[in-house]
Amino acid sequence: MFLAAIVPLQAQHGSSPDVPFSTPEDQAAGARSFRSQCAACHGPEASGGVVGPSLSTGTFKSGGSDEALYRVITKGIPGTAMTAFPLNGREVWQLIAYLRAVNIGKAAAQAKGDAAKGEHVFESNGCIRCHTNGKTGGFVGPDLSEIGSHRSLAQLESSILDPDADVAPDYWSLRAKTKTGQTVTGIRLNEDMTSFQIREASGRLRSLLKTDLASYEIVRKSPMPSFKGKLSPGDLDDVIAYLASLRAQTNSEVEAK
Repeated sequence: MFLAAIVPLQAQHGSSPDVPFSTPEDQAAGARSFRSQCAACHGPEASGGVVGPSLSTGTFKSGGSDEALYRVITKGIPGTAMTAFPLNGREVWQLIAYLRAVNIGKAAAQAKGDAAKGEHVFESNGCIRCHTNGKTGGFVGPDLSEIGSHRSLAQLESSILDPDADVAPDYWSLRAKTKTGQTVTGIRLNEDMTSFQIREASGRLRSLLKTDLASYEIVRKSPMPSFKGKLSPGDLDDVIAYLASLRAQTNSEVEAK
């Protein structure tokens, strides 16, 4: 298993590379906006109200992607109680950042599967060869040691069943052939005008001069195969529950040590 679609949300000051205006300060602003504009229908904790459904599960009837959520907030849903809100672009993204934070914060508790069984599914399907899970693992794929703090249940499921849907540039691959006939592949770590820096499957870092290559191709698909149809529904739920349980320690947990 190679969850190339998953990248940490806290790359820069706790912000998400997927969503603009998603720092902790933006999330706090989104929370205030939610309480003033949305809580009457969706409940003060986004867990659902008399009129509006829960927005804390990470799965939405309308607006599964961030862009779709943006459209729902700014245009509404015809024929429903969901009307368009007169917010500026930054305010909309802050609201989306808050909703994503709620989804992620409640993911482990809402997971349907058994996390302990999911760890066995994770290891028995070879995921440990590419991913680190906080104990051991490979370095070809993203480190999943704290992935439960960064991704909702829906995002985890999508990355397992459709890994090509959203592959971060950090995990694009290079496939090249040198002028001496050697085939070289690896995760593209960096590229400049004259060279590539890659990480091979063995973990070895390698620099390649473009003048030494007969041909090369940037592969924007995930090396991870789709597990759609390869995992039973129960195993899928279990491994999602396991990934959701891999979370960063809170400040109180660190201080307790």
